[in-house]
Amino acid sequence: MTQFTIDTLTAVLFMLILLKLPPFLTLTNKAIKIRDAIISAIFGGVISMIAFLVLQEPTHKTISRFYADNAYSLAKGKNVVNVILVDFRGSDTLIEITVLTIAALGVYSMLKLKISSSEKE
Repeated sequence: MTQFTIDTLTAVLFMLILLKLPPFLTLTNKAIKIRDAIISAIFGGVISMIAFLVLQEPTHKTISRFYADNAYSLAKGKNVVNVILVDFRGSDTLIEITVLTIAALGVYSMLKLKISSSEKE
């Protein structure tokens, strides 16, 4: 339920922001587009190299083994992912929900402010 709420709220926030964006304008010339493409390719290459290097590191199974062994005995839950989100890292999930709620209230108040200011004109 927690993951469903977070994903739904995130999708709603993105849609509200995308609806209020100004229309896309093509004001750049070809040289700026080429420069941006080069920068994007370099950045993508760097991120890809970092990802490949991380994937080559050996993994340690001690942490995942701890959660798998203790999910039912300590938290009385059979789904390890839910137990981690709700019981083992419950305060982290609560803070994440609080941050997203504040963001949603901010977007809602900005939308109401824009609607009320356009009604006065």
